[in-house]
Amino acid sequence: MANIIFGLVALALGLWGVSVWWWSIVEILRGIVPIALILLGLVALGAGVTRMRERDLDDGAEFSGSVDLQDEAISLEK
Repeated sequence: MANIIFGLVALALGLWGVSVWWWSIVEILRGIVPIALILLGLVALGAGVTRMRERDLDDGAEFSGSVDLQDEAISLEK
């Protein structure tokens, strides 16, 4: 029961604080949103690169940058 009362009091004080200091909250959000977007972009980029590496490793050997022309010619004949 004490947790419910504490939660309601905290919720009421939080709503009061948001209404009183609304412009301060907006200023904070204007600074946090671009930083959060940059960090989320870096995380998404890292996840994409990791997924591409894992997919390449699952397909076979690591990419060496060279192509064996004899293997390519045999696969084209089939």
